[in-house]
Amino acid sequence: MPTTSTGRTRAVRDLRTRVSERMLRTGTELAIDQRELEERLATVSRAELGYSGAQGAVALARWADSLVLWLAWRIHPRTFVPHA
Repeated sequence: MPTTSTGRTRAVRDLRTRVSERMLRTGTELAIDQRELEERLATVSRAELGYSGAQGAVALARWADSLVLWLAWRIHPRTFVPHA
């Protein structure tokens, strides 16, 4: 672990960057999975048993995914420059 203030700051920024980028990747993957699930649910009859439960689960997943993406952007260092 670096002993200087600048070294600690850099280490914290690097950690925040790694965690945030992983959360953004995970959130994006979850959003894609959720979209595919919503498309499959759209083909199911609303009268089938469990449809409303599945809709509730999808709504909760949408909320959780939004939270992951929001948090990832909030913890990402302000000096973020997208990679090419």
